[in-house]
Amino acid sequence: MDFPTSNGIYMEPGGVIRTVGNPVPDDNIVMDHAFEIAELPVKILKRKTKSQDRLLRDNKLTPEEEQRRKVRRERNKVAASKCRMKRKEHVNTLRQASEELESANSQLEAEIAYLTAERDQLEMMLDAHVCNMDKAAGRGPA
Repeated sequence: MDFPTSNGIYMEPGGVIRTVGNPVPDDNIVMDHAFEIAELPVKILKRKTKSQDRLLRDNKLTPEEEQRRKVRRERNKVAASKCRMKRKEHVNTLRQASEELESANSQLEAEIAYLTAERDQLEMMLDAHVCNMDKAAGRGPA
């Protein structure tokens, strides 16, 4: 397959444009070395919005299909509402559990501070204590 060296663009039969970056291994490709991109016919398609698509589809539905669609949409609406309520309830439950755990944590931290202070006080009292029984019995240093 021959590729043009000037700009790397070629046209297949049927008007399909290819570049050197995406070659198709096909012997039927016709090279046009005088080809310029400005010469191509361009067809601009206007995109339909979702509401326009929906209107077109709704107009094509039979009354039976329309009823089924209406029932399905209503069921979906109820399910979505139920899901949102369930999610809110779950978030509230998590928030309440978080508050309870934070409260228990702060109580435990306060208890730790109290017990640490009590331990320090007892250690200080123990260090300040002089045992008179050892001296009276003749044990220990005199």
